[in-house]
Amino acid sequence: MTQAPAQDRGARSRDAILDTAGELMARYGYAATSISMISAECGLPASSLYWHFGSKDGIYVAVLERARTTLLAALPPAEVPGADVAQRLDAFLAEVEAAFQRHPRGVKLLLGLGTVQQDAGAAAVAEVHHYRDALLTWARDALSAVFGLRDHPEVADELARFTLRMASGTAVARWFEPDAVLETGPLRVALLALAAHHDVLARGTPGGTGEGPRVPG
Repeated sequence: MTQAPAQDRGARSRDAILDTAGELMARYGYAATSISMISAECGLPASSLYWHFGSKDGIYVAVLERARTTLLAALPPAEVPGADVAQRLDAFLAEVEAAFQRHPRGVKLLLGLGTVQQDAGAAAVAEVHHYRDALLTWARDALSAVFGLRDHPEVADELARFTLRMASGTAVARWFEPDAVLETGPLRVALLALAAHHDVLARGTPGGTGEGPRVPG
């Protein structure tokens, strides 16, 4: 009879630790967030933190895993709706902006920690890369659909990496300006300029040739 309540208490304690650690690490960074800070903020003894996660690295990996799962589950399918490139690009950027607004802490944790490899262990670094790889795959597939780049994956990859760098820059900016937002207007201009640079503007895009995607041979 007592096993289930004990399990419930354990789950609540685990969630409280992750909620607190995620907030502190998003605010101060991994290196500056200590076990004692998390313990004091969540009201649980340090021994409880070690019992659940084993170490600060273990807490960080669990925080990242939860943030990754939540954020990736919130992303829409990569098949972006729209009758032409302009409409599809607007829809894609609206989706990116919405994800940024709905999950600011998760975005900051997973995109804005460029120094994680200097401070965290191998498991935490691997989790960050796992997340970034998954997000890159989604962005690559979505931008391939936006610009009709199925036959030109290298261009879709470049556009996706550029988009994530812009998002990462905004996430880092939030360390100094908490109200910083992802500027989708300039990002739209930049993506169209990159597509034009590769001569892959598709039918229906302002400035397009109307002949479908083309890459110089």
